[in-house]
Amino acid sequence: MICYNVIHMRGGISMEITIKNNKLNYEILKKNGQYFFPSSFVLIFKLVSLYYIVLILISIFRNRFKLWTIFIVPLAIIIVKILINYFARKLIDIHKELFNKEETSFNLVFLDNGIDVVEETQHYLTEYKSIKEVIDSGTLIVIQVKEDAPIYFEKKNATKDQYEEIRNIFEKNNILCNMKEI
Repeated sequence: MICYNVIHMRGGISMEITIKNNKLNYEILKKNGQYFFPSSFVLIFKLVSLYYIVLILISIFRNRFKLWTIFIVPLAIIIVKILINYFARKLIDIHKELFNKEETSFNLVFLDNGIDVVEETQHYLTEYKSIKEVIDSGTLIVIQVKEDAPIYFEKKNATKDQYEEIRNIFEKNNILCNMKEI
């Protein structure tokens, strides 16, 4: 559900867009886990994978190829998938301790100066200048933040008009935005 609120302030009009009923649960984190890892971890994983691919190619060309070297990259991918599941479960356990439930709901409020995340009784504001990029995962819009955990909302909670307004907010703030058509 999306709500528009127009706030009359001294010196102008301010608009806020509220996206309600976003869920934080194990299935969402498990399905979209690659977007919740820090970008430095992803970069290191890609560099190590590239390194091993180059080593495999060199060993093939030098006729010193060993069959076990092919299995290093798939093994690394399996390990990353296991880590995604582990960290998703840990995050859900932390939320279970805080809120005494497996699944929590939160609202995102897009303001003129940033995004306010409202979860239960907690609020925290993320300013637009601290956002690196916006990624469309298919079911989620993941907002990558420079120094904090990613923020996301479920696409099913946004209508086409509100989705376009949110995209305009990101473009107005010069944020790399990869949001596809809804």
